[in-house]
Amino acid sequence: MRIGIYGGSFDPPHFGHKNVAQYAIENLKLDKLLIIPVGRASHGKNNLSDNILRYEMCNLVFGDIEKVEISKIEIEKDEISYTYKTLDNLMEIYGRENEYFEIIGGDSAAYFTKWKNYKEILENSTVVILRRKGYVSEIKSDKIIEFENDYYDISSTEIKQKLKKDEDCSDILDPKLIKFIKENGIYKKGDS
Repeated sequence: MRIGIYGGSFDPPHFGHKNVAQYAIENLKLDKLLIIPVGRASHGKNNLSDNILRYEMCNLVFGDIEKVEISKIEIEKDEISYTYKTLDNLMEIYGRENEYFEIIGGDSAAYFTKWKNYKEILENSTVVILRRKGYVSEIKSDKIIEFENDYYDISSTEIKQKLKKDEDCSDILDPKLIKFIKENGIYKKGDS
């Protein structure tokens, strides 16, 4: 099987994320795409919304895409999430004989060599880099694919600010997700 791994904070997951998922499935000819909301981020950004709420938001946004599976592999662990470890765990679950594709944005690729055990990630998977404006990948390897995708420059921070001000986000967020966010009081005024 060809298995894609698409991790992120998904706080909240937006149309840019959904477009990336669909683009990856199609262009990598994936049999399965695992969407993995980060548990405890290794880069210190742990001001994320509740894990289960982010998991539910991912279900709302990605759940209707064929071949997508939302994984709790990181959010169920009370330890820092490292990509190399998650990849190894996934290989234990799905089988080492499969082909794995680690999907990252150009912003992450710009500091990929700083990732913990990044060489292990390259040994066990093909790293797929999606372009982001203003970022250049610093690493070259025959285990890296750089996609000439459309730019999806949507900032989750900006989305949260708009939601706090009760501004319209229907151009970047699924209506079901907006309803869920309001019903659960996520990103309400006063939150940091």
